[in-house]
Amino acid sequence: MSVGTIPRTTRPARLDANSFSGILLAAGAAMLFVGTLFYARLPPELGLPAPPYARAQALADALALDPEKLALAGGFAFAGDCVLLAACVALAAGAKPIARAGWSLFAVSVAVAIVFDSMMAALLSPLAHAADPGAFLSFKAWFDFLLAAGNVPYAIGFATILWSDLQSSAPRLPRSAAFAGLAVAAAAAVSGLGAAVGAFFLPLVIGLSVTFGCVILAALGIQLAREPISAAPVVEPGVHHRG
Repeated sequence: MSVGTIPRTTRPARLDANSFSGILLAAGAAMLFVGTLFYARLPPELGLPAPPYARAQALADALALDPEKLALAGGFAFAGDCVLLAACVALAAGAKPIARAGWSLFAVSVAVAIVFDSMMAALLSPLAHAADPGAFLSFKAWFDFLLAAGNVPYAIGFATILWSDLQSSAPRLPRSAAFAGLAVAAAAAVSGLGAAVGAFFLPLVIGLSVTFGCVILAALGIQLAREPISAAPVVEPGVHHRG
């Protein structure tokens, strides 16, 4: 004869790590998407990488614009960057090697973006109104380089994440969305590298590659957040079965 304890109830389903990471990814991508829309309201010489001869025009634009416009663009993007960085760290921890490399590279690009988005939010407008324009021109050159160069790890990481998903037994994204994302990543890599080394400048391609990338990342985050979660049984003491 044996005495056992019988489960009577189950705990409510709880978010697992993957689901919570998906929520972070979708939320961060949505905030960054809004930030890119505010960036689109800025003149391209100011809000996107520009050749050296156009930085004087960026200074004139910064002087003419309400500082709030710069703060909204950089502020929303900065908030999205921070949430995306947390999502990347969480997703890399539980990913397979190829996907882990992708999320790690993506995290590098987001860390770079935190720097230049904070510059747009709080630094460039005060520098434009300072007596010496040299400080603004120097920081705008740094902003341009970081934005362009940051697109390279963004593109490689994004492409690696999408490719890993395509190769999995149960892809989270439709193939059409994944291949569209790969095209966005290719455009981001070419335009970012070209601007970073000063070979050519395609600022709208740089900006739109981030905007469209946010849409695909948000969709991926939503799919992660919706993955089934099992409920765990709760064992209640005092209920026995004799056998």
